[in-house]
Amino acid sequence: MTRWFWIGARDDVRDSLEQVIGVAPVADSLDTVADGDVVIVDSQAGPPATDALGGRHVFAGVRWLKEEGDRQVYVVVDEDDRIGPQLARFCLANGVLRWHALAGSIDARQLGASRDSAPRPTVDQLLQRIERDLNSSDQVETTVERMLRFEHEHSPLQRLQDPETGLFDGHYATWKIDEEWKRSQRFHEPLSLLLLDLGQRLEDLAATDRQVVLAEAASVFLNECRDIDVLSRFTPSTFLFLLPGTGSEGAEILARRMLGALQQRLPASAGLVPAAGIATAPSNHIPDRKAFLLVAEACLRRAQATGGTGQVATTWQ
Repeated sequence: MTRWFWIGARDDVRDSLEQVIGVAPVADSLDTVADGDVVIVDSQAGPPATDALGGRHVFAGVRWLKEEGDRQVYVVVDEDDRIGPQLARFCLANGVLRWHALAGSIDARQLGASRDSAPRPTVDQLLQRIERDLNSSDQVETTVERMLRFEHEHSPLQRLQDPETGLFDGHYATWKIDEEWKRSQRFHEPLSLLLLDLGQRLEDLAATDRQVVLAEAASVFLNECRDIDVLSRFTPSTFLFLLPGTGSEGAEILARRMLGALQQRLPASAGLVPAAGIATAPSNHIPDRKAFLLVAEACLRRAQATGGTGQVATTWQ
């Protein structure tokens, strides 16, 4: 690798990268990036460093870079950052480089693998290779071959994923509501259902603008949610969150935090007015899981009727 570009403000991280790579980053603007060049983006970068990304947030900028040409894009994340690698994969980054602040060193093994060896095959490529090998064999169907046949026939994950965001869809959410509702009732633990709508104008946006909005929104949601929370795209503009062990106050704090982040991240030109509604069980007013969803939706409509962005309505109001 002879040319690499740096988007970030932490000099110690850049110096460590320069030591590992062996050459200084190119000082030119990203307009000069050519196919085959490497761009390394610090996940902690903000303005003015991210001005080079056209004012985009780091992860939206990563996706933009990947869409613009055949270049390698890597994201630097802190060693204790659990969400950053997930967002990097969601935005199609080539890899993640972990920064160890106390040691002042960076783990650039993924970068080295891309420089020093042939590109690693994708899972789909590996499965295609196995399938070709099995098809050329006269042996009785193996367990791997059977697994491939089941995957081809059923494709369960594909049926449960929203094609625009890669998040789970409404069918998955419906199943999880039933599961979490039963667990909440059995163990008498709080369970909140949060519906967050980005605004009806989302469907009126051009396809490219809608993709930008959805990528920004998904990165906010993934960054704010816990591992045990269930996140899905329930309707074209509404996202559903199931929050086990979370009461009304905790759910409202999360909703307001996400709405605030959306207000900062979503392009003002989109004209979106996000709002949220929250239902919490157990409650004397919510006898079953169907009512659970209906109450959350009623709260969402009440929040939308209030007018203005960032409105939240809950069952106790």
